[in-house]
Amino acid sequence: MTGYFLMTFAALAALELIKGLSANGTPPVLQRFSWQMDLAHFMWSSILFFRIAFVAALVWMFVSMPEESRMAVIPGGIVFGALWGFIYWLFNRYWVGRFKFLPITQKRFEKAAGNEVGLDEQVLGIDHGGEQKAFPVNMLYYHHQIADEVGGKAIWPTYCGLCNSGRIYDREVDGKSLEFTLVGAVNYNATFRDHTTGSWWRQEVGDAIKGALKGRQMEDMPCEQMSLGNWLAEHPDSAVLQYDPVFRKQYAVRTALLNYEISLPGWHMQASPPLVVGIEVDGVGRAYDWNQLVKAQLVNDEANGEAVLAVTDKEGSSAFVYSRKVDGTILDFEVAGDGFKDVSTGSSWDRFGRCTKGKMKGKALVRIQSYKQYIRAWLNFHPQSSFYDFN
Repeated sequence: MTGYFLMTFAALAALELIKGLSANGTPPVLQRFSWQMDLAHFMWSSILFFRIAFVAALVWMFVSMPEESRMAVIPGGIVFGALWGFIYWLFNRYWVGRFKFLPITQKRFEKAAGNEVGLDEQVLGIDHGGEQKAFPVNMLYYHHQIADEVGGKAIWPTYCGLCNSGRIYDREVDGKSLEFTLVGAVNYNATFRDHTTGSWWRQEVGDAIKGALKGRQMEDMPCEQMSLGNWLAEHPDSAVLQYDPVFRKQYAVRTALLNYEISLPGWHMQASPPLVVGIEVDGVGRAYDWNQLVKAQLVNDEANGEAVLAVTDKEGSSAFVYSRKVDGTILDFEVAGDGFKDVSTGSSWDRFGRCTKGKMKGKALVRIQSYKQYIRAWLNFHPQSSFYDFN
């Protein structure tokens, strides 16, 4: 029975480790498998049962042992107990979303005049119901989520550092405004648990993948990721979320890490591909290599039958994607100054898709929702996506 006692203790520590690694610190080689979500949810849902059952078995075996056997297993029990305790602490009190990435404590918005966020910093912006708000990516990168409201709508701005992707969702489901806690990373994407039903949600697509709300989908709210300077140029009355002073150090560390990761030319070869700008037209994905797009500044393209224009600003800080169809006519564009012009009429357009001069003055291109993120994440949820050939 001595051997069984130590094996049971070792099994308890192993189960705790599997539970932790299933959604926190998961090796990249396992992130690619679809069953990681099933394993993670099963372990997180069942670990309490396993703990009680295994501890009860350990107590029963210890009590049932002869006196000399008890003394013999104590050293091994101390070792395995310490190992289990360390693993428990690591994945339940330290390396776990709700403790590693704490929620925002001070939510203060300012208009441009009182704004303290740098104009060159990336923001996730939303314009809804006559109200505009911008959320600094550096903040979202650390917190992963910030529950808020805009234009009378309960929204959920989110960000996944593994995907380098931002999304904003309508967080009202069945008449209730949901709030969330970060579980961890599953299949290279931040996964959250809602406080109301305990269902698990994927950040990239806003769907419930496990739990009572499985199969439900939150509405994807139109949003834009760009520099704050560009956002305020297009939305001068926007409110900007200011940095929470409690987490300034964390924001700085995350910013440095993000910039370092993006700067490595071969980093994507280590399971983290380069950045792309992705769009979806009638359910079909299309992507543009970020670095190539910045060099070209503008591409005329067609995505699933839709005439598309993808452009960046001269600084390479923001990307915009539009439909090239205006009043039933498909236009071709070329770079011109700080914006672009259409070839057929020579009219001038700014980077926000507004015609400022020429025959088309007053017209505006229809913007297509686009996302700037790592190609790894884009392909994870758009496996059949095509890519623009810059050659």
